[in-house]
Parts: sequence; C-alpha cells; structure tokens
Amino acid sequence: MRFVTYTPPPPLGRFVRLLWYYAAPELPDLLERVLPSGAMSLLINLAEDELRWYDGAADGGAARCHRLSGIAVCGAHAEHFAIDSAEQRAIVGAELSPGGAAPFFGPDAGELGGAHVSLDALWGREAALVRERVLEAKTPEERLRMLESALAARLLRPRAPLERDRSVDFALAAFADQARAWTVADVTGQLGMSSKRFIRSFTERVGLTPKRYCRVQRFQQAVSAIERGERVSWAGVAAACGYYDQAHFIHDFRAFAGLTPTEYVTRRRERNHVPLDG
Repeated sequence: MRFVTYTPPPPLGRFVRLLWYYAAPELPDLLERVLPSGAMSLLINLAEDELRWYDGAADGGAARCHRLSGIAVCGAHAEHFAIDSAEQRAIVGAELSPGGAAPFFGPDAGELGGAHVSLDALWGREAALVRERVLEAKTPEERLRMLESALAARLLRPRAPLERDRSVDFALAAFADQARAWTVADVTGQLGMSSKRFIRSFTERVGLTPKRYCRVQRFQQAVSAIERGERVSWAGVAAACGYYDQAHFIHDFRAFAGLTPTEYVTRRRERNHVPLDG
C-alpha cells in the first residue's frame, strides 16, 4: 500500500485542505464503511473509469449500487455509506476545506451537500480531460501536482470567488474551539446576523446546516477518541466530546455511523470491512 499526501499553499490552500494519493494493488472485494466528516471531496479513480458507492448494505440490507464517472464529487454528508475497496485500489483525491467549494463548483456548491455527482455534470468535458492528465502522470507526486494545477486553474476563471465568506469562517473557527461550546445563537450574536440569514449562508457554503455540521464534528471527535484509546470508556468519551450523557452519545453515534460504539469497535478490529452480497 502507498499513501501520499500534499497540502497546497495559498491561494489554493485557502480552499483545499489536502491532496492525496492512495494505491493498494491487492485488495479483497469488500465493502468499506465511509463515515461522515463534514468535508467535500473530489475523487479520481485511476483503476477504472467509474466510481461506485453503496447504501443499505452497512445496515444489514441488500447493497444498493450507485454508479458515477471515474471523476466525481462527494458532497459534505452526514450519513455513512460504503465503497468497494477493490474498485478504488488506486485513487487520487482532493479534500476541500469546509466552506471552500464555491470557486470550483459555483454559488450552488451548497446543493452538493449529501450528494455524489459525476464531475462532468458540473465541469462538462473538462472533467474527463483532468482525469486523462492525471492518468498520464508517472508518479504519485506528479499526479497530485496535476490535480493541484487543475484546481488552481479554476481560481483564475472570471468571477471565481477568491475570497471566503468571513462570517462562515468565523463560525467554523468558533465551532472548532473545544475550550468553549459555541452555539449557533452565540455565533449569530457575535456576527450581528439574524439566525435565518446565518444558517442560509453557512449551508450554502458548507453543504450542511450549522447544527448538523457541529454534530458531525462532535461525532468525529468521538471517533478520534475511540481510535486513540486502548481501553474505551463510553462515559469518558461522551463527557470528553461534549455529549449530555452516555445515552446521547450512543444515539448520535448510531445516527452517523449506523453502528453503536461497541459495534464500531468490533468492526474496527475487522478493518471496517463487510463482504459484498452475492
């Protein structure tokens, strides 16, 4: 397996948090659970000219397969889904910063929240050309640079929004402050905005409502705490991540992961894989 990451500098770095390359030639044909992170990603499959994602199977039902082109966008989501790990054995991706999608997908970027969309629906023929250029590159580092160049070119287009929304950035920083439990009311009070206006602006930029985004981030804190802990205390994790109590933590965890925390730890030991039906 090979995993290479690259953090682009400004100005692109204000909108793209990370570029990455992953390759593992020998992988079993299994479903791998993808947990919500609140981030939007652009994905390029180097192994096949198709990307597939599945829902239903992770909850014990029959796997429903959804097919996209080999270059696609995964919007910020608050639900788990699954991918075929063997199908994505070689892939290049860009993880966008929350609120950073507008230069690449226009003013309607928020409508991509929770969606999986073939990039040609947004970029037309240019999407296939970007994938071709990335495929032509010889090394992982060159492939990342090629994707960086394609994304940077979008910033040079006429009317591309080169400035981030300051109110949304203030809110994102506040919500990330673990020393103080900022509420939406706290943020709107500091900004001097109405709640309705703030929620609309945040959702348009991030793809999730402020409340849903905060819940996903708290869930991710819990996942990180579980990953770090050798012996897990659910009450301790719940308290550390700001949940009201253990029952609240378990309820929220199941809503986002489709598993209880105990089930998640069991699956984690099995590398989070479940067999494909049939």
